[in-house]
Amino acid sequence: MVSWLLKGLTSDTFVFRLLLVSILVFISSQSLAASLSGRVVLTGKGADKVKVEDTIIFYEPNQKVSVLPLATPHKIVMKKKSYQPRVSVIPVGSTVQISNYDSILHNAFSPSKPNQFDLGLYGRSEGKSHRFDHTGVVRIFCNVHFHMVAYALVLDTPFYTRADENGEFEITDIPPGSGRLIFWHERTKRIVKQISLPVSQAQNVELVISKRRVPEHKNKSGASYKKKRRSRRKYN
Repeated sequence: MVSWLLKGLTSDTFVFRLLLVSILVFISSQSLAASLSGRVVLTGKGADKVKVEDTIIFYEPNQKVSVLPLATPHKIVMKKKSYQPRVSVIPVGSTVQISNYDSILHNAFSPSKPNQFDLGLYGRSEGKSHRFDHTGVVRIFCNVHFHMVAYALVLDTPFYTRADENGEFEITDIPPGSGRLIFWHERTKRIVKQISLPVSQAQNVELVISKRRVPEHKNKSGASYKKKRRSRRKYN
């Protein structure tokens, strides 16, 4: 049918038929697009105190698709001695800006190879930036405060989402074919499902809490953190 539509002698007819072909291709691709949905349930000790919304679900097709970096830096804020947001998804090649909104010094760093970085010590400011050129889970710490931790999932797929407060999720506009559906939460082991699209059944999973809220780690020099007396300072 496509070859017939493109047959024409005049330029106007050719342009019209080419436009018609483009519309037909678009409609066809939309009708073939698949989706994945389901529900995540957290179980185990203390699961009721853990945010299911921090579960990231992403699909990696076996046939790779192009992924564009973010047009503007993704912002992570250090505020009240915590990272906000705690969990971020970053398309590979994107830049992250880490700002300090506290009145004290912080030093954001990560030992996660090959995305390791050290932004140095700085006070209240819009902070410094780092570009993530490799996929993987990046653990972000503070060299001053042991309990400060954040996670950046650097992905080379555009098909990802975050569970809602009920644990439900949906990923749409996925091309048909096979690939891996991955469930990640900072407090659990990740689950990987081999998927062939389209599928009709819900992708429900149970993630068991098995990891500490603040993982054991050293400071950027590889030494243990010094124990400090608890501060009563209030942060703006």
